[in-house]
Amino acid sequence: MDESQSNYKARWLKMWSQYPDILRWRGSVWPTILPSVLGMGIFSYIIAVLYIHFGYTNLSLPSSVIGSLSVVLGLLLAFRTNTAYARYYEGRQLWQQVVNTIRNQARVIWCNIPEATPSDHIEKMRCMKLLLAYAVAAKHHMRGEYGTDYYDLDRLLPPNWTPSAATVPTAPRVELHTISKLLNPALVNDPLATATVLPGQAAPGPQANEQLLGGGGDNPNNPVNQTIGENIATNNIPSDATAMGLDDALRNFRSDDDLPDDAEPDMSLPLEIVFRIGLYVAQCKANNKIDSISSGTITAGMSILIDCLGSFERIVNTPMPAAYNIHLKQALALYLFTLPLTLVEGSQYWMILITALASFTLFGIEGIGSEIENPFGYQDNDLPLNQYCEQLRKEIEYIIYYIPRETSNVLVSGR
Repeated sequence: MDESQSNYKARWLKMWSQYPDILRWRGSVWPTILPSVLGMGIFSYIIAVLYIHFGYTNLSLPSSVIGSLSVVLGLLLAFRTNTAYARYYEGRQLWQQVVNTIRNQARVIWCNIPEATPSDHIEKMRCMKLLLAYAVAAKHHMRGEYGTDYYDLDRLLPPNWTPSAATVPTAPRVELHTISKLLNPALVNDPLATATVLPGQAAPGPQANEQLLGGGGDNPNNPVNQTIGENIATNNIPSDATAMGLDDALRNFRSDDDLPDDAEPDMSLPLEIVFRIGLYVAQCKANNKIDSISSGTITAGMSILIDCLGSFERIVNTPMPAAYNIHLKQALALYLFTLPLTLVEGSQYWMILITALASFTLFGIEGIGSEIENPFGYQDNDLPLNQYCEQLRKEIEYIIYYIPRETSNVLVSGR
């Protein structure tokens, strides 16, 4: 049997090994609505027993009551489901826009930023990983999972970089004017030479310059990185935590309109990643490593990623109004509690089954709307964000391992 026949057989067996949708439990709303359906069935049974065996004939209501409630309830359920699906579909569109933007950014960065030194190579690799880190960080951010201690995120971030989302700064802040007095006596009497040390930066001592030039780094050992040397020493490459440098901070202008030194700023991790990529591109532009057209393309892509992040946050942080949900549930309960009273006279015990079926249908529609209105969670009907991120990871890794970094004779050599 050749490979094509084997693949066809595998698809055929997979098709017949799956349950029909009518028999599926996983992915349905049965687990959510089952208690409510059972409760309505028990209530219907009590009404039937009271009417048939105990003679409470005054429990019966005319069937015209149901007609007036059905129209209003149908409109409420239709609006609920349509609104929830609109949010679900918008979430899928936004995520695809993120994927497309990251693909374009990876192409421009990989093909247009040269690697003249080992430092250039490491910075470029870190930028490629940050593109993937944005998608993973956005996924965790939408799920309310903050920080960086996740198996699919921590390894994508540069070493010696602690984002604001990872830890809450607890160390006391040191004003830069105090440090400047030690390094430059001329600034002692300068009232404007004040600033704030960034969180995670220690006050420099006698070896301040050496500390600013130090920093950790990852030592690439994969086949791609070996093309520029077997053992690349990165100890002399400034880390992201010291990118600003104390001298640069002292040269910044200060005024009375600056934020107070005791402020506790914060930023979401996806947004901070976008800023880091933007700073890297600006650095490449300043060093004439990238042309204006390519840098403009990357900058436009960064704006798209920020817009998508804002749209994600709008979907997550804007639930359905509580008044609408409360009224819908109350109207649904009123309808289902009234239904047995209108059916008991003509249907007798069959009324129990009819009420249970109606409860399953109506509670199911409401449950579907509640489940898909936030499509970024872990439920079976939510968007498979882990799958999307995994596919994007494979694409980024393929670029790093198999796409050449130089354009010389690329179509001739195939490498």
